[in-house]
Amino acid sequence: MFDYILTYSKIKFYPLEPVKEDIKIEDIAHSLSLMTRANGHCSHFYSVAQHSVNCCQEAKSRGYSERVQLGCLLHDASESYISDLTRPVKRNLPEYFAIEEKLQSVIYDRFGLDNLCQEELKQIEEVDDALLHYEFEELMDFKLLDAPPKLVTEHDFSQRDFGSVKKEFLAKFNAITRKKTSIKCVGIDGCKGGWVVVTLTDTSFEINMIKNIGEVFNAHNDYDSVIVDMPIGLPESTTDVRPDGAVRSLLKGKASSIFNTPCRQAVYANSYDEANEINKRILGKGLSKQSYAICGKIKEIDKFVSDFPEYKNHLVESHPELCFAMLNSGEPIYDNKHTYQGARKRIELLSRYYDKTEEIISYANNSPKLMNCLDDVIDALCMAVTGMIAHDNLLKTIPENPMMDKQGILMQMVYAERM
Repeated sequence: MFDYILTYSKIKFYPLEPVKEDIKIEDIAHSLSLMTRANGHCSHFYSVAQHSVNCCQEAKSRGYSERVQLGCLLHDASESYISDLTRPVKRNLPEYFAIEEKLQSVIYDRFGLDNLCQEELKQIEEVDDALLHYEFEELMDFKLLDAPPKLVTEHDFSQRDFGSVKKEFLAKFNAITRKKTSIKCVGIDGCKGGWVVVTLTDTSFEINMIKNIGEVFNAHNDYDSVIVDMPIGLPESTTDVRPDGAVRSLLKGKASSIFNTPCRQAVYANSYDEANEINKRILGKGLSKQSYAICGKIKEIDKFVSDFPEYKNHLVESHPELCFAMLNSGEPIYDNKHTYQGARKRIELLSRYYDKTEEIISYANNSPKLMNCLDDVIDALCMAVTGMIAHDNLLKTIPENPMMDKQGILMQMVYAERM
């Protein structure tokens, strides 16, 4: 019999004598995304990769180092080559422990974690054990511990397509390990026929018009931030609190620019009359024609996040008038953005923060596709500049502690504080 296994990428891998160079992150991600936790004794399929992604996110939310985050993502990576055994069996097979420890050590070494200290290993173990408790509770209706450990963030224990989990696993790996020389921030604003997308880096910019929101992530999967001027996180009852009212109170004199967000049920209605009646019934108030006019784009984003949950709460909402005010010492720009004076004031403000602003405006004015939607370009640029200012996970939110909607999406608007 062969002494090797054939991996997904067609590597002949020797589990008992592992070669560091033969370890591929694509093989680990693919295998773990198809491998179930708890030997399959769950209420639905829940993969080792999904557990690992949740552990990585928990470590990040706790403020642990990127080394610990990566360790949490890879702590079960040996299972992709030797599978796993239930704990009672494993305890009686000391040789398995030796094989597992040797292989896991080589995997950590492969990805720069060969010298994890005891404190780092303890943090990884604590996160792993905390997730285990809540996985038993959510997936098996069983309390593992009398005193539940604390989780800093909410996690997705739902049944997910293995391909989306694999993609998220690789995205988290790449986000932690890539050596970046530039920041990449994306701002998006809706326009007639699609979306205006402005992408900024330290040294360059790019402006595109796209038809659907998914194209952004096809082109920009290494982003630092993606901010869109469109409601994300939708109410489904009067107990769901959106940030709209709080933002209006900050934008005195410009409060009318913040439309009421329709409930999710109204967004999926087939006509204005139907949406209006649904909104009255569920939220107790009618739906303006202005709010209904953007329901198609709200629905597009809501469906996208539902279909690709790895982008949930990574694609985030803001409003340009909020961002302009926050960049202007809290003072809104009162001039109408559709007037020359209003546009110039916004452009001059953005120029203080991004030195290629005038170059972007000139490019848009000379582009047949963009010259008729300059206000959308300015708004998308504002979203991207906001991301640039707050690139180090320093985006502020309104409210400070936002609620999640029924789909686990934060109901918030983000902004950057003036430098």
